[in-house]
Amino acid sequence: MFRQDYIMRTIRVFIDAMILLIRSRRDQDYHRARSIIAQTWEDIFGLSTASVMALSERTLLSMLMKRSGGAVDTALMAARLFKEDGTLALSDGQEDDGRILYLKALNCYLEIAVEPTIGTEDFRWISEDISSTGLVTDPHEAIGELLGLLENADLPVSTSMLLFRYFERYGKYARAEDILFQVMDGIPAVPEIARLGLAFYDRLESMGDDCLERGGLPRDEVREGREQLRQRIHRAGYVFD
Repeated sequence: MFRQDYIMRTIRVFIDAMILLIRSRRDQDYHRARSIIAQTWEDIFGLSTASVMALSERTLLSMLMKRSGGAVDTALMAARLFKEDGTLALSDGQEDDGRILYLKALNCYLEIAVEPTIGTEDFRWISEDISSTGLVTDPHEAIGELLGLLENADLPVSTSMLLFRYFERYGKYARAEDILFQVMDGIPAVPEIARLGLAFYDRLESMGDDCLERGGLPRDEVREGREQLRQRIHRAGYVFD
């Protein structure tokens, strides 16, 4: 009973905060909007904004996943708050802060999406009380939106590798391959990336043709990509067991 009450209270706090944020941003009342975000971090997560910003997205997610109920929704709330804070910063002319917050939002969504304890079908807003409001975006759509907003930014390798894992996990194999080679173009001297690439192609080779086709990477392109990777490995002088 206590757990259910806690979950419902958290949902109400989040929905109320989203409504107030929309109004404050519409009125260009950025001071009030920042106060709402800060209070929401406190009310839902028991953390100050400074404490939240000091945590890595992986650490924050680990903390949230230990909660006894509503963990997926709560984690998605954190991702959405980062996104809202980033939009607020950009609206107030703070472009660098906005990009940093958008990146934290993207990392947070991706960490949730690839979390092994969360099934692919559970990467969504679980509570109908939240999803039915029209105030939130499907998490996959949110990732796409953030990628668009960060289109001109150089993503850290850690974020790119989260994207690589995300695209593979959700069956977008061609996009995963694109990310793999983009990372290798940027840091060709890291053999671990090559190892991950070889394992990626091993997994693809074990899949059926229909599955590969749906993922945008037919079997002949899988073999072509593997060969390109092998050539890169050879040129780099890597020797794998």
